Amino acid sequence: MKIKIFTAVALAATSTLAGCQYKAEPLTVATYNVYSSYEGKLPGKYLLFVDGSKLDKPIKPSDFNCSAHTFPMALSSSFTGSVNKTFSNLVAELEVVSQPIDREQLRARGAKGMIIVRGEELNARLRVVPGFWTAGMETDVEIAASITVDGLSGRLLGSTVSGTGDGQADIGMMCEGGAKSLSQAAEHAMMETLGRLGEALTNSDRVRKGT
Repeated sequence: MKIKIFTAVALAATSTLAGCQYKAEPLTVATYNVYSSYEGKLPGKYLLFVDGSKLDKPIKPSDFNCSAHTFPMALSSSFTGSVNKTFSNLVAELEVVSQPIDREQLRARGAKGMIIVRGEELNARLRVVPGFWTAGMETDVEIAASITVDGLSGRLLGSTVSGTGDGQADIGMMCEGGAKSLSQAAEHAMMETLGRLGEALTNSDRVRKGT
C-alpha cells in the first residue's frame, strides 16, 4: 500500500512541475510486403508528390498525470520519406516532385500518371499507467491518409485509408517516456497505413490500364 501511495504522489508531483515539451519524431520506415494481385511492379513512369504537413501535431496526456507536459509529434518528414521508400518498390520508375503537375506536363515528361499522397489526420492518446515499482506510458496512434492518381485521361484512383499502432515505455524523468512511446506507436501506425496505400495503388485496374 505504501508503495502504491508513493507512486501516485510522485506522478502527481511530476505533473505539477513546469511543463516540458518532448518531441516525438518517428524513424522513416517502409512496407515491403504489400499484397498485390499482380506480378511485378506497376509498369511505366509515375510522378509522386507527398504532403505530410497535417501530421505535425502536439499531443497532451488524456488524464491528470503528466498533464503539464506537451508531446509535439513531428511526422511530416518521416511520413514523406516512408511513402517514397514504399512506393519506389511498387512502381517501375518513380520520380519524386516538389508539387503536383498537370496532364500536359505529365505528357511532356513521359509519365503515365501523377500520384499524390497526403497525410490527412493524426489522432493520438497518451496515458500514464501506474506500476508496482515504476509507472509506464501507453499510447495509441491513428493516421489517416489519402491517395489520388491522375492519368493522361483523368482521375484513375481516389482512396482514403488509415492505420493504427500502439506503444509502451517507462515514464522516465519528467514524463519523457511519452515521446518514446508515441514514436513507437506512430511507426506502427505508419507501417499499416503505408501497406494500405500501397495496396490501393498496385491493385487498381484503372491505374494499370490508364483509363
